[in-house]
Amino acid sequence: MFRTRVLFVGFIIFFQCKKAQNPIQLGLHSHNDYEQSIPFWTAYESGLNSIEVDVFLKNDSLYVTHSESEIIKDRTIESLYLTPLSKVISSQSESIKKLQILVDIKSESQLTLNKLEKTLNYYPEIIDKENISIVISGNRPDPKKYVDYPDFIVFDYQSLDPLENDKIWSKIALISLNFKNYSSWNGVGNISAEDFIKLDSIIRLAHSYGKPFRFWGTPDSEIAWEVFRKLRVDYINTDKPVQLAAYFNKVTD
Repeated sequence: MFRTRVLFVGFIIFFQCKKAQNPIQLGLHSHNDYEQSIPFWTAYESGLNSIEVDVFLKNDSLYVTHSESEIIKDRTIESLYLTPLSKVISSQSESIKKLQILVDIKSESQLTLNKLEKTLNYYPEIIDKENISIVISGNRPDPKKYVDYPDFIVFDYQSLDPLENDKIWSKIALISLNFKNYSSWNGVGNISAEDFIKLDSIIRLAHSYGKPFRFWGTPDSEIAWEVFRKLRVDYINTDKPVQLAAYFNKVTD
């Protein structure tokens, strides 16, 4: 535990002393970010602007984990994400860039959301920050209940079906779909023209609703990243945040 704390403090000092990198305009999403050797910091300092956190509610704590059986003591959303983010905001050495925290709920939706709302209220510096959005994915309540949550909680909509209620639409920050439902391409070699056209039509429909778009379950290679850039995917999914950031920092239109 002592070694972990020393490493954590060391990275805070190191990153806060670094010069701010040029911001990446394209949305880059660190999928299952908690599986990185250094959660939050690796993605944030690489310039990624969307970070995914899986959470599971147990014993009134929000553990960062994919399932209850994988819970590790002290790995909570506060220790791994909210406290580091709060430190970034309060730092005198840099201003906070636009950042999306995608909270993927793995336990029962209502109780977990209630606990998350209560927890976030202890971090006004986060929820009051215009550049930071808390987006709920995974187990979510019925869309009709989205309006029951405060302004600082918005949702990931996993459908292309339009919603009649404008107030509900205003609570949707992102449209996400499973890539494998539309293509079997593995990111090696060229994608077929048929698949490219199909994916393009899906993304255009999402954009017609005025919402940014993300695929999950995507191939994770430079070839795939470039295809998604050409398709105008708003948030490109990756398990390789450092490599993805390096690739897009050298790409020019």
